[in-house]
Amino acid sequence: MNIKSYFAEKLSKLLFLEIKKENIRKIFNVLLKEDIYIPINSKYIVDSIKLQDNLDKIPMTYFIEGMFYVLGADEQFRFNKYYKKIIFKDKNNNKFIKSIIGKNVKSKNYEEAYIILKGLSQIEDTLEIYDKLIIMADEIRKKNIIFKEEELNILQKAKLKDNYALPYLYEAIIKKEERDYERALFCINNYIVKGGEETLEVTDMKQWLKSCVNYDRGKELLESNPLEALKYLIPLIDVLGNNASIYYYIAVGYRMVNNHEKAIYYLNEALNIDSSLVEVVNEMGINYASLGNYEGAIAYLRKAFEATRSVEICTNLILCYLNSGNLKDAKIHLEIAKKLEPKDQVVVELEGIINKTVDRN
Repeated sequence: MNIKSYFAEKLSKLLFLEIKKENIRKIFNVLLKEDIYIPINSKYIVDSIKLQDNLDKIPMTYFIEGMFYVLGADEQFRFNKYYKKIIFKDKNNNKFIKSIIGKNVKSKNYEEAYIILKGLSQIEDTLEIYDKLIIMADEIRKKNIIFKEEELNILQKAKLKDNYALPYLYEAIIKKEERDYERALFCINNYIVKGGEETLEVTDMKQWLKSCVNYDRGKELLESNPLEALKYLIPLIDVLGNNASIYYYIAVGYRMVNNHEKAIYYLNEALNIDSSLVEVVNEMGINYASLGNYEGAIAYLRKAFEATRSVEICTNLILCYLNSGNLKDAKIHLEIAKKLEPKDQVVVELEGIINKTVDRN
């Protein structure tokens, strides 16, 4: 369910009374050109009241509350322009509705309070109202994920206001939770530029996001520009030093520039933090193989293969066996690889190499 449907469901619980334009003038002292439907919360209706014949028995404030509610729940509702005209007629309506919002908050009816507050924002379009809307939407979102869409909507509206910092902070929080760290960093920087208070929490969040963005950039650059990738990754040890993955990616970078000794150093650091990471064990085998230490490579690759049954690791093992002169184990693992992925290009090529070796012998 999207937020529009969610609010529509809430609106369906209201009663809409058809009121003649003559009665609108009598009740609200407002001239309209047509009859309209006015909302009222069903909790206010008593069975003994016959609605059309006893309008004078229904307090006007019930209608005012209903109109604010509709303004907040559906900005495109047919009669909204008339509701605004009626509300604007009496400046006390805003004061009254704020008391209703307060009562809902006190009773922990936060969604009801939010919808009415959102209606008020169409009458009293101030930063103070938007502050409350943003904070309230964020609190509701934490308990009701449907409200995430609503919070993002209200943040977009709030960002249209000049030099208004708060929406950028709350968007940064949401984007951080979504792991869209680049967008979150953009938002937190905008929050600060627009005058948002740079508290210790904000500073910590900014630095953490910057580290995450650099981490992702470093990983992305490993294939195309490993030296540049290392410039992003190595400084992150101070921030992410308890994370084995940072050492793993630094090791990959060093392997790609043929500095296998340094790669092995960082892989050992990663294993000291988490010895169960198969990708680290496999990378260790690749580096030992690159240094010509095939026995050491085989020990790591066998461990990685037993954990994953990966054809890629299996083919690395086969190459190590061939380079170490162990044709027997190379053939055994070739058969295993063929069962895993018989059409794999590397498997086919290794089968050709092994067959030629057997023929020569």
